Amino acid sequence: MSAKNIVLFGLTGAGKSSVVNLMAGKDIAKTSPDMLRGTLNWSEYPIAFDGHNYKVFDTVGLEEPQLGIQEYLETILKARDLITKLNSEGGVDLLLFCVRAGRVTATLQSNYRLFYEWLCEKKVPIVLVLTGLEREQNMEDWWGRNKDTFDKYKISIEGHACITAANNLDGRHQRLYEESRQLVRNLVREHTHDREEGGWNPSEGWLGRFMGKLKELFMGPIIKRKDIETVLTERCGMPPAAAVELARQIREELGRKSST
Repeated sequence: MSAKNIVLFGLTGAGKSSVVNLMAGKDIAKTSPDMLRGTLNWSEYPIAFDGHNYKVFDTVGLEEPQLGIQEYLETILKARDLITKLNSEGGVDLLLFCVRAGRVTATLQSNYRLFYEWLCEKKVPIVLVLTGLEREQNMEDWWGRNKDTFDKYKISIEGHACITAANNLDGRHQRLYEESRQLVRNLVREHTHDREEGGWNPSEGWLGRFMGKLKELFMGPIIKRKDIETVLTERCGMPPAAAVELARQIREELGRKSST
């Protein structure tokens, strides 16, 4: 049976790498915040549990609710690269949104929109993993107190797990860690292998639609095609001919923005 593809996203400090290790049952992901830089960079981890295989793509999301010129262009390029890779491996089966229990911020909302609404066009199941709850008497109680806040900000999900991903604990905390592993594994299996639907692949015109939506986060000045090509080739390492074509598409999208 082919592996299910999971895109894991969330803010720095949410514990994404620790969640990867929790699911795997061993340390396979580095937990350094400097491991990845740049929106939509990713690391890939193969994981197997309960007789099923998964590929987890640990991605970097937005660290600010708006994008500058370079971040805007890099996000377009990395989004295309990520979706191309996932398409070649069966599509996207699940979005796993990792959030450290706390308040809902503008950046958290922007990441939800980036991955769920824009990257996957609301066509991939999304679940929430809430970390940092080892001090709760009952971890699930946190969701009962805070679910309305997520509803208020229109962060709609298909399932959730309240967990701790900190494995350097003992006693009661160690029990919660093992409980958390099973909660996350059950959540993942329920929304991948227990579903009849296959992985999502984007339809024709996806990149243009993504760029159009991404403009909502673009706060920079109008940029010239030459500037776009320079960033794509020098900073992103894109071949010149491909940079020219992508620059054309980006300029068309920016042109439509200015005319509306």
